[in-house]
Amino acid sequence: MDAVGDERGQVALLAAALIAIGVVVIVGLREAEARIVTHASEVRASEAAVEAATAVIADAYVAELRARADPSYAPRDLHQVVTAPAVTQSARDAADAVSDRNSGPHVDTLTVACVGRAVEVAIRMRDVEYRAGFAGQC
Repeated sequence: MDAVGDERGQVALLAAALIAIGVVVIVGLREAEARIVTHASEVRASEAAVEAATAVIADAYVAELRARADPSYAPRDLHQVVTAPAVTQSARDAADAVSDRNSGPHVDTLTVACVGRAVEVAIRMRDVEYRAGFAGQC
């Protein structure tokens, strides 16, 4: 009788097949885990990046409000302050720096909008938008 034909040979083949299936499952699970961890890390880096950008915009907003305490100061439009190219570029640079430090993606776009009683900052990274904001009127 040959090794495949007898009962012990068939059990050995079945055991080998089950071990192979187990190896494939373990490798697949490890790859899925790596993708999940990478995605979570990118999301955290992106969230930190939008917070950094928002902090820069808020600093410019507060600086304008402080300057208005001086009676000789000619106030600027708050919308123009928070959307000024120098401010938005500084915000984008801050977002990129924080994302880089956290191994995240680079900022594709950054927008600042005055919405009701809030200033909202949005960054787009790898086709996903992240938002943060603060209370304030423009």
